[in-house]
Amino acid sequence: MALEFPNLLQEKEKLIDDFSNEEEIATDKIRVIASPYRICPLGAHIDHQGGPVLGMTINACTLMAFYPNSDSTMKLRSKNYPGKVTFDVRAIPESTGSFWGVYPRAAAMALQESYDIKRGVTGILDGMLPGCGLSSSASVLLAYLHAFAEVNSLNLNPWDYVHLTCRAEQKYIGLNNGILDQASIIFGRRGYLLHIDTKEEKVRHLPDRLGEDHYRIIVAYSGYSRELTTSGYNSRVDECKLAAKQLSQLADCGPAKILSDINLEDYHRYNENLEAHIGRRAKHFFHESQRVLLGIEAWKNGAIETFGHLMNESCMSSIEQYESGIQAICDLQQVVSSAEGVLGSRFMGGGFGGCVVGFVKPSQAAVAAEDIKISYQKLHPEVAGQAAVYLAQSDDGVRFI
Repeated sequence: MALEFPNLLQEKEKLIDDFSNEEEIATDKIRVIASPYRICPLGAHIDHQGGPVLGMTINACTLMAFYPNSDSTMKLRSKNYPGKVTFDVRAIPESTGSFWGVYPRAAAMALQESYDIKRGVTGILDGMLPGCGLSSSASVLLAYLHAFAEVNSLNLNPWDYVHLTCRAEQKYIGLNNGILDQASIIFGRRGYLLHIDTKEEKVRHLPDRLGEDHYRIIVAYSGYSRELTTSGYNSRVDECKLAAKQLSQLADCGPAKILSDINLEDYHRYNENLEAHIGRRAKHFFHESQRVLLGIEAWKNGAIETFGHLMNESCMSSIEQYESGIQAICDLQQVVSSAEGVLGSRFMGGGFGGCVVGFVKPSQAAVAAEDIKISYQKLHPEVAGQAAVYLAQSDDGVRFI
């Protein structure tokens, strides 16, 4: 039987009750933030190069219940991870002493660069599928940032949140990512696909003309959580930047920092002169950018099967040109893409663990999900207890509920 993600309002009430009893505080003093996960059907690995990407928030999220402290102390607990995190936001330590504590620390550090943060919070977090490759790290950072802003009366606009999350991840966590995750979670809207121009920082909401009568979102979790800062993620970003630098030198068109600084004609003219693996990174960028544009037209026309084929091509390019994807994720991708009724799929989270996400025909969704789970667990019995397959739907972006 395929799993549906928990009902958000029911999860909210359970979290408030637990938190209220634990802290001995009235429930009307507690605020709750829902910060969803995101999928990226097309636009793999190109946001950090200024490429166009497509994003969508789904009905799985990080929930954070909190109340303001009278002083600058942060007191946090997670239902997903052991221990507590405590620190002073006016004297942020080098370490919180907890591996999950790097995220509230990073959020506080990013804010303190531009704002005077005087008050902390006492809070509890619960993630529906943490470490899954659906941008749970950006999800939790945005929950912290919204809580900080609320208790310190900060008037932040959506792009402020995008930039603060980017700063927290890049400067204080060490992940050289782009703005796909943050922008998707901030601007997400139920029933819409987001077209994010990561270079110009513009977002378009593309309405879903088909809806759940024509497809469901399938989320297959490999059982392997991923930590992008210790994977090959950052080295791939460096290789893309090197490709941009070398192409600009070959074309004598002025310095280029990222691949979107290179025009398509110069890429075609000089790509064969690049070292093989650097050329593959450039090829992935330019071909994936084109797939995004084709995907936008397919989405507008309601051509979900064409859109699905583009997702499959994207994933193959991620494996062959970008050279990402651990064996378990590649196995899971093959299982998902071969399942009856699946229209298209690709892995999330850089392929270094995490999930495979796909679109599936509604009439075959439940059977496909069960078949995927059984087939994958036979291939990887070592994670049979952790691997799971969910059916999801689009949902709104980060918000107070």
